Amino acid sequence: MSKANRLGKEFARERAAQLRLEQARRARRNRLWAIYGSVFGFIVVAVVIALVVQAVNAPKTPTAVPAGAVADTTGGVSAADGMAISLGDPSAKVKLTVYEDVRCSACGQYESTYTAAYQKLLQAGTLQMLIHPVTLIDANNGGSGSLRGGNALACAQDEGKFQAYHDILYKNQPAESTDSFASNSTLITLAKQVDGLDTKTFESCVNTGKYDDWVRKNFDDLTHVDNGKPSTPTFFADGKTFALPGGSTAADAQAAFVAAIDKLAGVNPSASPSASAKASGAASPSASAAPSPSPSASAS
Repeated sequence: MSKANRLGKEFARERAAQLRLEQARRARRNRLWAIYGSVFGFIVVAVVIALVVQAVNAPKTPTAVPAGAVADTTGGVSAADGMAISLGDPSAKVKLTVYEDVRCSACGQYESTYTAAYQKLLQAGTLQMLIHPVTLIDANNGGSGSLRGGNALACAQDEGKFQAYHDILYKNQPAESTDSFASNSTLITLAKQVDGLDTKTFESCVNTGKYDDWVRKNFDDLTHVDNGKPSTPTFFADGKTFALPGGSTAADAQAAFVAAIDKLAGVNPSASPSASAKASGAASPSASAAPSPSPSASAS
């Protein structure tokens, strides 16, 4: 074999080796691009799904709000048009925002202990209460009793029976682990204890969940107020966080509550009609201190 032939064959072998190497590199690049493309595609799909889920689960701006619902400009959120149920005189010197959940045991303790005191303050014209029903326990424990009960309260507001029905729900509050209020029929049956609330309009409102979005939005507002760690009951007095005062008895706790509100109002307790709450022991005498709030939701 001539030298030229040998050189030609060596060149051909080297060229073939280079081509195989190049093909291997190209195949490897293609495999990597396929992997990268798959991963990127997966990420894109995951992001899209997350955004869709977030959009679906995000509280909607309520299309319906209860009759007479008002803006709460001192309750920790800047835009809260029509998100509160008002009790008392709108011109009262002290505005007390209350975020509460009908399934929340701490809210039930608050109501049983302090109702007698705050009702006297409402009657005296010292206090306006701005109530926001929320869904904390649903978020914590699962179920839907907070949502169903909050909607039913809004339906009662339409009928002018909010406070009476509110009191009935708390007097019949189940344990947090027992989601009795998830049943619309239970909520409708309890309404029979309120004169004038056993109506087809109320029943339809409860069954259709007319104010579900309104209740959900109230809970969303609470999560922003509490920096993503909501608890109930949560209070604001004239825009500032308010801690319930305690006492060794229910009467002492009520007196301390009245004194705290009177102080904010600049009212002399000895001259204030609401001061008579000091002598009231209508709430459970076993209440020895302010209730511990229900803890932050683990899911929202």
